[in-house]
Amino acid sequence: MAAPRVREKTRREAWADALTSELGYVGMISATLFLYAVIALLSLAPDGTVGKLSPIHEAVQRNTYLSTLLDVTGINRASNLRLSIISIIVFVLLMAVYAWAVLVFRRRQDKGLFPILTLTLFLCLLLVVIPPLLSKDVFSNIFYAKIAARYHDNPYVVTPQRFSGDQLMAYVSLNWKNTAIVYGPLHTYFSMLLNLGAGEGITANIIVFKGAMALLHVANVLIIWFILGFIAPRRQRLGTMLYAWNPIALAIGVGGGHNDVMMMTLVLAAVYLLLKERKWAGFVFLCLSVLIKYISIILVVALVIYLVSRENGRAARARELARCAAVFLFIVVPLFLPFWAGTKTFDSTLRNLQLNNYSSVGGLLSFAFGAVFEFVLRLPASLAATFGSALSKLLLLPIFLATLWCVPRHMRGWGDIPDCFFWVTLVFLATTSYYMPWYFLWLLPLIALRPWDRASKWSLATGTATIPLGADIHPF
Repeated sequence: MAAPRVREKTRREAWADALTSELGYVGMISATLFLYAVIALLSLAPDGTVGKLSPIHEAVQRNTYLSTLLDVTGINRASNLRLSIISIIVFVLLMAVYAWAVLVFRRRQDKGLFPILTLTLFLCLLLVVIPPLLSKDVFSNIFYAKIAARYHDNPYVVTPQRFSGDQLMAYVSLNWKNTAIVYGPLHTYFSMLLNLGAGEGITANIIVFKGAMALLHVANVLIIWFILGFIAPRRQRLGTMLYAWNPIALAIGVGGGHNDVMMMTLVLAAVYLLLKERKWAGFVFLCLSVLIKYISIILVVALVIYLVSRENGRAARARELARCAAVFLFIVVPLFLPFWAGTKTFDSTLRNLQLNNYSSVGGLLSFAFGAVFEFVLRLPASLAATFGSALSKLLLLPIFLATLWCVPRHMRGWGDIPDCFFWVTLVFLATTSYYMPWYFLWLLPLIALRPWDRASKWSLATGTATIPLGADIHPF
């Protein structure tokens, strides 16, 4: 009797085996380190294309070794266009290497927390000491902290423009110079502490603010590791790596010093507590996350809908709703009181809700409808834009509200919390009228916590690929 034929490996399988071998793993790590080193060098270009202009650039040009390195690599002499093109190519390659890492961790189970944390810590250290990447938002955060901590004024009413003599003013984005803060008071208190600790130096503030986000990013990695160890040990390594090494989490979250990382620390802590069935502790942490960035209110509402829907009878549901409202107000009101200025407190936030951009589905629809109103129906440009935005929201808002209402009500228990939060956040991002790449940080940790299915794959790939959308790869 003839021996059974052994099926030969396809070329695709052979490539996958090679890429996930030990040599392939070392190659992936080496490529990651190399690309982030290139990003670090590009960030030091004197025109602020990738790394936003700061006193760090001046210090680099005074340093003989670094200045020579930038001359040798041609970065000092490169045009803005060349730097922009190279930067986009590097980020595309970085996304490809990240996909390689996903393949490695899907096929191998021998790489645990230690290698994940080691690379994460090294990259965080590198990203903290270079200029802010792809965004000037960290300068605004430092300025708002100074308004409260050093000028003893209210950043919810007073804008940086009032202190135009401050040397930090030169680095703040034009859009934020005359805009009051749009974040919650917990963010403001935390920023005040960072500013007081860093002192008056701009470079020290940049490093301290970005360093805080780096530490919180590492905290998120650890929380995700513990959550997955509790709910899905087989996905623990892959899920933790998905968040830890994601280019948006590292290059934009840590490298740009965005407080979305901090908001998600509190959300993840809430998820962990809720999975442990510590309802009120989890609810408190979720409420605190709202006081960093208001957007996490959608998760608070989702949780409240779930808690109320579990009760039997109108009276029981009313009591549960009242308890949730009381806890929320008990947390929010005292923290807002020192900055309270009536409805003016939220003027900047409400204006921001009207923003549209091409990076979002809602923004694209708004511009499309506006074009129809202006060029087909011959309405004035401003009126056409208003009608276009209104029509876009009229079409998309019901989709989000239906998701927000239905998904929590179909939860079977606390174990469905990560999936509930994932779908609510995903649909919000898919229906919003304004999107920036760092908004993906709201969804990324939740992708890490859920099964590796089609929704996870597509949302991870699509979200990570949004790096160029809205990222500031322009000089000065």
